[in-house]
Amino acid sequence: MNNVTLKRKWANWKFIAFILILIAVFIKFFVMGDGDENAPVTVEMDLPRIALRSEKEVEAVLGPGKLDSYYKDENAGCDKCPKMIYKEGKVEIIFINDIADRITLNNLSDFDFENRVILGLLNLKDNVEPKIDDDKLKQWDNYEKYTQISAFADGNDIDYILIKSKTE
Repeated sequence: MNNVTLKRKWANWKFIAFILILIAVFIKFFVMGDGDENAPVTVEMDLPRIALRSEKEVEAVLGPGKLDSYYKDENAGCDKCPKMIYKEGKVEIIFINDIADRITLNNLSDFDFENRVILGLLNLKDNVEPKIDDDKLKQWDNYEKYTQISAFADGNDIDYILIKSKTE
């Protein structure tokens, strides 16, 4: 009879352990958030040190750039503005009226398409909700001193980020 009682107690403990595991799985997937809100974010480009700066100031931060082409935009008052490439194509900057105005940050497929991650990549601290927020585009208008910040998705990851510093 002792053997039967021991088997019954062991079966009860296995059942309790199974229930606890199910509860833990439920909490993990349905109660907890997707990510840690306080987790550190990688800074890919320090936007406040780049945007609205001269070519020499940008070069001091990013290193030497390479002239890619010339950009023309009548609305921005730009007839032959240089488009410079930095960090082997990771950063593209168009200098309009001698300041870094249109900035593109490329090759970001390692990062999730989330507001906090996008702003963190640019070293921007204020977690402001975007004006446009859908599966393919997140866009902030008049974020701090920048005219527009747009992030484009490739699935669940970031494809690239476009910043318009001063011009529209």
